[in-house]
Amino acid sequence: MIRTKFKTFFFLPALLLLLLVFNNGRGQTVSEFVKIDSLQVGDTFNYSVTLNRSKEYDQLAFPDSSHFGDSFEIRSRRHYQITTYKDSVSYKLQFFATADTTIPALPVTLIQQQDTTVLYTNPVRIPFHSVLAKDEQEFRPLKPIFDFAEAWWPYILALLILIAAGYLFYHYYWKKRKTEEPKEPKTFSPETFVNPLIQLEKAIKELEQSKLDSHEDFKAFYIRLGDAIRRYYEDLYRIPALESTSGELLRALHKRVVDDDLLADTRAVLQEADMVKFAKFQPTNEQAKRALRKAHNFLERAQDVDGPRIEQMRRKHKSQVETERKQFYEEQNHKEVKA
Repeated sequence: MIRTKFKTFFFLPALLLLLLVFNNGRGQTVSEFVKIDSLQVGDTFNYSVTLNRSKEYDQLAFPDSSHFGDSFEIRSRRHYQITTYKDSVSYKLQFFATADTTIPALPVTLIQQQDTTVLYTNPVRIPFHSVLAKDEQEFRPLKPIFDFAEAWWPYILALLILIAAGYLFYHYYWKKRKTEEPKEPKTFSPETFVNPLIQLEKAIKELEQSKLDSHEDFKAFYIRLGDAIRRYYEDLYRIPALESTSGELLRALHKRVVDDDLLADTRAVLQEADMVKFAKFQPTNEQAKRALRKAHNFLERAQDVDGPRIEQMRRKHKSQVETERKQFYEEQNHKEVKA
């Protein structure tokens, strides 16, 4: 009898503890939902993550842009609380891959005081749909370099021209040098201030008149569009944006804490431009119009965010011009007095 009571006393708490651990592990689940067949570069689609939990937590952390990888860009994100213990986050993603890819397993973190629980979604395969013909989807091999015989006649011609120039210089400026005519007084010509916003707006208006009938037309369009935004950053921050790769420029802008909306539009435009230039991607007229709309959004946002900085640059330039003007005329007066 005593032995039976001892077994019961030991067995019931162990069973209750096991049930509590089991229920706590099954009390929260995470699931994902996406409905697509295949995607082209630049397409957007919806992706949602749903969390079911059994109790309140101090903090819930859903996936952000660092978890999706370089092939996906978050365009928008909305958090819904369906019930007291059920949350859903809906993402609008933009696709930038050039082959079949996968949305990785994404973490959802639940924090309760000192305890942290991490749940993961299932990976989702995303098929890629190319607009190129099958025989054009790979880079063509480089043609061999041909060797040409070295020509000597340009060097001989350059030598004869140099001799003739030396003779003329000696004959007219030394043997028959006449009295020099009075020089006209120098005038101060200040450097004009270049407003990056005005230059960007002008470039966008010119691109609106572009005719896109062939791949070369699209390539020139995207190169001019990407260079317009690069030149804006180069004039604004005095960085070598035109000589930098897209990745180098984006990293430099990230270090300067550039506005998130400007950075997102910059990344989208430069990635599409690189696809057209280097991957022989053939965009549609609608995709080109979307890229132009992004440039307009970029211009409007830049006017709000960078307007004060550009105004400060203009005032600084004006002050510098006045200082140079004063110094110029002081030097002119000093030369006249000395003469």
